[in-house]
Amino acid sequence: MNYTLQFGPIWDNRALILDGFVTTILLSAAALVLAIVIGTLVGTAATAQARSLRVLSIAYVESMRNIPLLIHMYFWYNGLSFLKIPAFWCGVLGLALYSGAYVAEIVRSGIGSVPRGQRQAALASGLTNAQAMLFVVYPQALRAIIPSLASVFSQLIKDSSLASVIAVADITYQASAIEGQTFRTFEIYITVCLLYLALVTVVSQTLTILSGTRDGLARRVADA
Repeated sequence: MNYTLQFGPIWDNRALILDGFVTTILLSAAALVLAIVIGTLVGTAATAQARSLRVLSIAYVESMRNIPLLIHMYFWYNGLSFLKIPAFWCGVLGLALYSGAYVAEIVRSGIGSVPRGQRQAALASGLTNAQAMLFVVYPQALRAIIPSLASVFSQLIKDSSLASVIAVADITYQASAIEGQTFRTFEIYITVCLLYLALVTVVSQTLTILSGTRDGLARRVADA
């Protein structure tokens, strides 16, 4: 069987591809922000002295991580359809709640890596508990957990493609529509793969640089 790649039809639909790519970025960015907020709150609760907070944190993490992301999408979009939440925000909620559980575990381990004496010294100097966490514990924990967060964030961007099943017009959704119109399956999905690769690489490398670690792409290539 002879098959000739033709990217002309893909180029003709570049407006749809760009629109889907922008939607993917916005969807991922909104979910990332919400996942960070959820993960920080739940992860901090997991280190609290109050047993009830720790139990609630464990319950959230286990329930969110053990339910497939696809079910999260359907739950918000179909199961709670009476709330009339737009498909885009159903996708954001599903991604954020699911990824927030992983962020919570990373935050918990990051806080645990900070010596307890740091927090006690901050409290002894007159800071409140909230101030000690914000100005002493979190900055030290953040540097330690950024590489792990980069992995979760990269996975979230890739997982955002599942939002297409609830009619969020992201790049995967648009690719499916273009394929149905042009029948150029290989060409459109090669294009989508390259766009996801570029987006995930930029995000992961940016976080790696911000963390000051030396295990980024350039370092791995140099060591190869």
